[in-house]
Amino acid sequence: MDVAVVDIGRPGKNLGWWIAGPNRCEGNDDIDCCIEVLASVLREGPLALGFEAPLFVPKRDDPSKLLKAREGECTDRVNRPFSAGAGAVVLVAALVVVPYILSKLKTAVFNVKGTFDWYSKLSAPGETQFFEAFVTNQGSRSEPRHVDDARLAVAAFQRGMCRPEEFNSSIDEPICFNLLGAMLLRTGVTDDLGVLSRPCLVVKG
Repeated sequence: MDVAVVDIGRPGKNLGWWIAGPNRCEGNDDIDCCIEVLASVLREGPLALGFEAPLFVPKRDDPSKLLKAREGECTDRVNRPFSAGAGAVVLVAALVVVPYILSKLKTAVFNVKGTFDWYSKLSAPGETQFFEAFVTNQGSRSEPRHVDDARLAVAAFQRGMCRPEEFNSSIDEPICFNLLGAMLLRTGVTDDLGVLSRPCLVVKG
């Protein structure tokens, strides 16, 4: 199965994407080129598609913890909570960039259908596993930054799927509001209302 990640940012400035699979390995910073490639893949088979941006937020009852980082989001090495700094900016960008991508895909591939269940084996054209990418590796780069972030996230997903039964999300927030789920519903990629309250897989790269 092909795996793609879009590093969310302003198209033409700080957005990048990468896709890898049995017959391809490519990426660049052109959002419409990305959509064309994703559509061509989905016409032939399933796809795992990740977006590097916070895609779901915690639903909490304690007001002192409402904007606290998601469980597993921050480490000793990386302090990037969804609600502050770059996380908040990219979250807002995703609210308009991701629906653009999904709407274009839905128009190009009428039978595209989304799921968050990474442990389910997909096989049919149009079937799409959606996930959140979270790149923390800022080492040497072989591509422009945002393209390379997407490449690192694709590689992390592929490593995890070598043993899907042991592949766990890097962020543990089971009680949540899933913004990606709302986008999938709005663009017709799913009709499952359960996606609004179901977390998706987060892959750290």
